[in-house]
Amino acid sequence: MITVTQEQAKAIRRKQADLSLNIEQTAKAIGITYITYKRIIKGNYNTKQSVYDKVMKWFMAGY
Repeated sequence: MITVTQEQAKAIRRKQADLSLNIEQTAKAIGITYITYKRIIKGNYNTKQSVYDKVMKWFMAGY
């Protein structure tokens, strides 16, 4: 399991806001469920490597 830190969660929320996406749209764009995304953006969340990789790939796209 890998932990999504508070700082990472904040950066992910900021990108979501920059793209003017809601939670459902962001989760769909990443390829994860709405519930998992809600947990991730709170920070300090332990997740599987595959989910972490999807989130970080989405986050890094365009930067």
